[in-house]
Amino acid sequence: MAPTVSAAAPVSVDPQAAEKAAVLAAYAGMGAAEVRTYASGTLDPEVERYATDQALADIKATLFWYQQRGTRMKGQPVHTAAVESLDTSGDPRRAVVTDCVDSTGYDKVALYTSKSSVSTAVRESPWPSAPSRCS
Repeated sequence: MAPTVSAAAPVSVDPQAAEKAAVLAAYAGMGAAEVRTYASGTLDPEVERYATDQALADIKATLFWYQQRGTRMKGQPVHTAAVESLDTSGDPRRAVVTDCVDSTGYDKVALYTSKSSVSTAVRESPWPSAPSRCS
């Protein structure tokens, strides 16, 4: 009796997998430069490699907000980012990235003493509150 041969189920390959990986790598690079910026109190030179226009303006405004309050950020936020859509045919190329950020270990501290500057009564932030889309 001849052995039975079955075909393996076809593997679905995303034709944009490499481009999506590059988008997420750039997004992670920008996030790391942003974290270094808020930790040091000065604009990390790598930020301008990744961010332009409104994104760069927002980072600079947030940095200024921390500087005016004599605070900085300590720790690391945890990102769960995904590329929702990608268009490489246009100029400029466009990607939509969604990100769920866990800021549990990312705290505002006094710039020079590193003591927590977060009040338990009021959690002041430079960012407007928005509804969570994390699941």
